[in-house]
Amino acid sequence: MKFHDLLDNAKCYEQLRQLRWPSGVCCPRCGSQSIIRRGKHNAQPDKQRY
Repeated sequence: MKFHDLLDNAKCYEQLRQLRWPSGVCCPRCGSQSIIRRGKHNAQPDKQRY
């Protein structure tokens, strides 16, 4: 992925999620993949809350 591809916030957050959790989103405390999405961040609507 090139730098100019990350200029869109939604694409940038998606790339960060893939780098942080290559096997899918999981709990940093226990490693469980039973994750519940809890809406979007109020100030940054492209940022997902879990």
